[in-house]
Amino acid sequence: MKTKPSSEYALLGALMPGEKHGYEILKFLEESLVDFWSISSSQLYLVLKKLESRGLVASAVQAQESRPSKRMFSLTVEGRQEFLQWVQSPVVHVRDLRIEFLAKLFFYEYLALPEGAALIRAQRNVLAKVRGRIAQKQTRESGRFQQTMLDFKLCTLDAWIRWLDGPAATFIREIS
Repeated sequence: MKTKPSSEYALLGALMPGEKHGYEILKFLEESLVDFWSISSSQLYLVLKKLESRGLVASAVQAQESRPSKRMFSLTVEGRQEFLQWVQSPVVHVRDLRIEFLAKLFFYEYLALPEGAALIRAQRNVLAKVRGRIAQKQTRESGRFQQTMLDFKLCTLDAWIRWLDGPAATFIREIS
């Protein structure tokens, strides 16, 4: 279901509770996702402009008495729907677990979203299917390096599945 870069979804998620100006969005993201995700201020404004042109975000200039005007950003109905569809869908590529899936878990807690256990189950199912395909490929492979590489992939998948079954599932239960 990934049709946009995860940075677009993170910005949509930052706006879920209500409108913010660009600096507020940047600070929120820096403080909340600092350990695994980042965006520069120039990239932030480019992405916001893209989101606005697609009708997912709206903006309005807000005058201030003793300061320059600021542009406030808010989600449209379409932006809210797109974010919720993204956050409830498992990631397809294993490489996206480290950043995108962790961002989804963050937003489940931050926004007090329901049905987190369904996301964990769906993600586990995706990984189990990938694992099955790699295990089949390994049985057909005769090269030593290929065998070793596929074994690495299987071990990585096993670790992700254990994490989903353990700490991730516990996290979702505790925030529900």
